[in-house]
Amino acid sequence: MKRKFIVVLSIILVSGISCASFNDAYLENINDVVLMEFSDRSLYRGQVEECLIGFDVESCMHGKGIYAFKAGSKYVGEFYNNKPSGKGFFKHVDGQSYQGDFHDGMIEGYGVMIYPNGLSYVGSYQKNKREGFGIMTFNDAGMYQQNSRYEGSWKNDRANGTGFFSYVDGQTYTGNFVNGIMTGQGIMTYPDGRRYEGGFLNNQRNGYGVMIYQDGAKYQEGSRYEGEWLNDMRHGKGEMIYLNDGRRLRGLFKENAFVGS
Repeated sequence: MKRKFIVVLSIILVSGISCASFNDAYLENINDVVLMEFSDRSLYRGQVEECLIGFDVESCMHGKGIYAFKAGSKYVGEFYNNKPSGKGFFKHVDGQSYQGDFHDGMIEGYGVMIYPNGLSYVGSYQKNKREGFGIMTFNDAGMYQQNSRYEGSWKNDRANGTGFFSYVDGQTYTGNFVNGIMTGQGIMTYPDGRRYEGGFLNNQRNGYGVMIYQDGAKYQEGSRYEGEWLNDMRHGKGEMIYLNDGRRLRGLFKENAFVGS
């Protein structure tokens, strides 16, 4: 039978099926396996069942099966009425893969996505997008250090809501994200012991915040600044309290420097 494949594998380039089962061994001990060839030269091998497409009764992919695209991508898993539904494993020709839940031809539920550049995501999906709670591990050594990690809320495929980000060097951020960017209220801890709690905008300290110094270098441990920030610098009204001699600089700051009361 030749008929155009109608499965909605609109996966973003891209469980009960392991990567080791990504071949015909998945169909072992299944007796009612058939082979179907489609007009685009893709192939399906697996279970079928009659279903209604438009006004025609057709043999549809239904049950367990393997669908191989002409270009080399492949889906191994469960089908329902001609669409991936249930547990499955999809591997794109570029190496990106997804293992987990499908519904009505789309990634839906819980799964693991591995990207060609080494990034990995483990968590919830809705309609092919990361949605709900999930963990992203960065391995590209690009914008983020290799093995940096985000865990928290996702919406519309990006980090949105409350989350936790940890860098390999020990720096951490706990707080709000908007479209993958630290924006809103949060807490940043630094490898040298400093701790900032307050406002963020575009991944920088902005708005009102409190920085406690613990590095014992420029400021004695326990010294603190409370006040306004702009683009990661003390800027605006604030007060700097030095622990060693009790000095208090209260007034206006500009680009980290005290300019007067």
